[in-house]
Amino acid sequence: MSRRIVALVVTALLFAACAPTAPSQTSGPTSATATVAPSASTAAAKTLKIALPGSENNLTPFTLTFGSFPNTHDLINLVYDTLFWSQNDENPEPWLAEKAERSADGLTWTVTLRSGIKWHDGMPFTADDVKFTFEYYQKYSGSAGRYAHHVFDVPPFDHVEIMDPLTLKFFYKAPAPSFNILPGADLPIIAKHVWETVTEPNKAAAALPVGTGPYKLVEIVPDELYRFEANADYFKGKPTVDELMMPIVKDPTAAFAALQTGQVDFVARNVPPELIDQFKGLPDLKVVQGTKLESVQLYFNARKAPLSDPKLRKAISLAIDNETLVQTVLLGHGRPGRDSFIHPDSPWALPDGGHEYDPARATKTLDDAGYSQKDADGVRQAPDGTRLEFSVLVSSFAPQDLRATQLVAEQVLTIGVKLNVEALDPATLRARRQAPPGEIPTYDAYVASLESHAHVDPDGLYYFFHSPGSHGFGGAITGYSNPQLDRLAEKAATDLDAASRKATLYDIQRILADEAPVIVYYYPDGVYAYRPAAYDGWLADLGHGILTKRSFLAQYAAGG
Repeated sequence: MSRRIVALVVTALLFAACAPTAPSQTSGPTSATATVAPSASTAAAKTLKIALPGSENNLTPFTLTFGSFPNTHDLINLVYDTLFWSQNDENPEPWLAEKAERSADGLTWTVTLRSGIKWHDGMPFTADDVKFTFEYYQKYSGSAGRYAHHVFDVPPFDHVEIMDPLTLKFFYKAPAPSFNILPGADLPIIAKHVWETVTEPNKAAAALPVGTGPYKLVEIVPDELYRFEANADYFKGKPTVDELMMPIVKDPTAAFAALQTGQVDFVARNVPPELIDQFKGLPDLKVVQGTKLESVQLYFNARKAPLSDPKLRKAISLAIDNETLVQTVLLGHGRPGRDSFIHPDSPWALPDGGHEYDPARATKTLDDAGYSQKDADGVRQAPDGTRLEFSVLVSSFAPQDLRATQLVAEQVLTIGVKLNVEALDPATLRARRQAPPGEIPTYDAYVASLESHAHVDPDGLYYFFHSPGSHGFGGAITGYSNPQLDRLAEKAATDLDAASRKATLYDIQRILADEAPVIVYYYPDGVYAYRPAAYDGWLADLGHGILTKRSFLAQYAAGG
């Protein structure tokens, strides 16, 4: 780790320790704003220092950058609350809501809220805020893509009526079988008195956020540091840690070096596989597992020939040895990717899903599909003479993704397909993936990771893989299109019978396995390291890892 990086980490932490108690930014009513065994004592810790991989602006649902991904959603949930917790459970725990009841036809949901909850600025939380939240996300759908799609797209929200200060009735245009999961357990509820005058929410990145969550964000040093204070009036009790200091440490080597030297108490990243055994042997560190249901995958531009050909994509998939990727890149700390895409621990995963590794079949598939001609380098050609050589964009801040893609390039070269790995900084990579309105992106393929939201959302396959158009956001992912999949996804979205819905989702996954619009390399184990002397009440929440609001609430952190 360079001296400059060390200095940046130390400077951020020293700045935080010496910072005045007053916030550095304005806030107020008009601001836009598998369990780890706990230690015997989970008494309140004064300050906990957590290294984040990136910044999220001012942590509102509308200003996210996904710089801290896959921690983005859990950071938001320190400040904001949802009606239920969490989307990773088929029967999520009531949170802001006490209960929700579905009508027999699935077209209405009646929600009863808890009483006595307050916003961070002291204003009371009521049904008006919940009604406003849904209407605001619907109105400004283009400014909150991570969350608003479950309001303006699926399930098809119509309107909401307030029955009394703590009761609402939600009306849908079609059956909404999983309202309590999504949006109920995912959508951050926002304050009406804060946001009702804000007409450009995605530009409201200056003021501190106002939520009902267990922590108040009281200070931001842009792209350097977040400082949170415990919400003493939180309806589930005052958090177990008084203050959270979160310096931004983008370089993973720097972050884990800071953990070893005690500059930080926890790193919000998976421990690199090569460090796991070393960290397990250090007396002042503890290593635990807590999966975020992550996946790392290769996405093809399915609207660009010849990658628009599912036979070519499937052949590439057949040539990839995922088990070797897990053993070589993750040193065994993960599971091979499945051709059906969904994480095997998801309640919606195809039970018999897996990955087919068969280079001989890959070769035959290419020959039969008209890609038999090879040039002097042994690289195949499409029927029109186009060389099967493609560029794969990978983040330069993701060394494991880079190594995995280099291995994949070696594997698929044996069947005559050449992949060139192109490492880019995250901002440049995102820009390369974009296209002007109405145009098709020009990239060939890219590698990115996903977390639980993609794997436990029962409508996730709809969003990721429905044909580009008015439904879902598949056009921004791969542009993949299959009319049969579209029909199945639309059917599953409104199916009130749980068994029937799962059967339909299984059929979708079989189509994905056949046509390979994405190829999942692997599902990394969630492996985290922290300093137990600073805090040892961490909870492994399925789909959230251990950096979750419930890790700082006594009834959960203490195993209650």
